[in-house]
Amino acid sequence: MSATTYENVRYEVRERTAIVTLNRADRMNAIIPQLRLDVVNAFRAADDDDEVQTIVLTGDGRGFCAGRDLKAAENSPGSEMTPEQAAVGSDFPLILRSVLKPVIAAVNGPARGAGCNLVFAADFRIVSERANFAVNFIERGIVAEYALFFLSRLIGVHRATEICMLGDVFDAQQANDWGLAHQLVAHEELMDAAMDLARRLAARAPLAVQETKAEINRVHHVTADEFTVMQSAANARLRETDDWTEGIQAFREKRPPNFRGR
Repeated sequence: MSATTYENVRYEVRERTAIVTLNRADRMNAIIPQLRLDVVNAFRAADDDDEVQTIVLTGDGRGFCAGRDLKAAENSPGSEMTPEQAAVGSDFPLILRSVLKPVIAAVNGPARGAGCNLVFAADFRIVSERANFAVNFIERGIVAEYALFFLSRLIGVHRATEICMLGDVFDAQQANDWGLAHQLVAHEELMDAAMDLARRLAARAPLAVQETKAEINRVHHVTADEFTVMQSAANARLRETDDWTEGIQAFREKRPPNFRGR
């Protein structure tokens, strides 16, 4: 197991999984510019690490993320940011989609506003029974940012409209019933469930997993004919890899495949 230090997140690699933990528990992991920068840098580090196949994002303490820290001086109008902080804007949840590797959100507690953006941007959502959510941008007089973008794709326009226009709190069971959670678990089982999913993903051909994520990211923006070209090109690339050869050989030999990501 290896670890890297950031100011507002903890980062460790365990069992080929990078675990990124939001680390402002005293503020319910609320977002300030340096936390945005730390999240982006941690995800880039995980994506660049050949030993990492999956990324888990969670929060420290009793909350996942309370959204933007409206009381922090760093978030006040006219406050000074470093050039690096300024370069990472409110679109930072998109880093969860742009990294090649699958991302699991292990939602340990309440998520609000921009914290929901992070949850909904993940590829998988494992939700503690203690979690709850509110896309409450409407209470601040603004539009629901990336929560609206991802929710409409995850659970449909009908439910996304209700969630984003009303801003009401909904609990973990509702998230599960609406199809937003991949798994609802007892709180003490959250990280075990997230790591179990990470191990299952690691057993798959990593290049094929990454190509699948890339196509999922694009599928809502192409026609069926364009998708045919896209997936044909992806499979043509994959058939040139050692993993393709290993997958076929393992099938013939009736054994589990040993994929190496090349």
